[in-house]
Amino acid sequence: MPINAPQEYYDLEERYSKEKDLEEKQNILKEMMRILPKHKGSDREFASLKRRMSLLKKESGRHPQIHRTISIRKRWPRICLVGYPPEEIIKLFNLTKISSVYYGIVRTGTIQVQLICVQEASRYKDLISQSEIVISKEKLPDFGKLQLVEAVPDVEGAEKMYGIIGVYTEESKDAIAIKKGESVRDLSKRLKIDVKKNSYAIVYGTNLKFQGQRVGLDYKLNDGDRVFIKV
Repeated sequence: MPINAPQEYYDLEERYSKEKDLEEKQNILKEMMRILPKHKGSDREFASLKRRMSLLKKESGRHPQIHRTISIRKRWPRICLVGYPPEEIIKLFNLTKISSVYYGIVRTGTIQVQLICVQEASRYKDLISQSEIVISKEKLPDFGKLQLVEAVPDVEGAEKMYGIIGVYTEESKDAIAIKKGESVRDLSKRLKIDVKKNSYAIVYGTNLKFQGQRVGLDYKLNDGDRVFIKV
């Protein structure tokens, strides 16, 4: 009797055959056992997966792995995806694999964000807790400042919900991500510009009395503003 497994199962089988990391191979087997259809025709296949898992655990015991802490320099804003199959995430975003973590700087709309994808929340508490936004398939403990549970991660929608907007400087082609409600002073801190008491900005945007309006350092910026900071 055929096992009638979905294509994802065979994709995971191929990943398993190429993977060298013992811990990651165990994670792949767990996912394969999860999605394998449960019926009489798949009993032999399921038993084979369990045997492979048992052998991997014995192999890991003979060659204990040193616990590795993944260190990724923080860039604001950081968005962490938890529990999504890597093959799904790779289709959506161009990420690089570092050990068992997928990472990259991705463009969403006009801004760029730091995106991290992990499988197990318990292994990467630091990476997750340092994230402004956490999107996961299942509800997690209190990680991140905003946590969303979604079947398919909507990163751009999460940014809007959290209040991330983009502004431009005199020379920038890409928008710089800031939090809605931040001021010219906040932007200067992000850009490491040393402003003085009499510094000001010239702003072009949609929420102004006129284009090229002179504003003080406490002026609250709006999405799409172009800002010329004068020190």
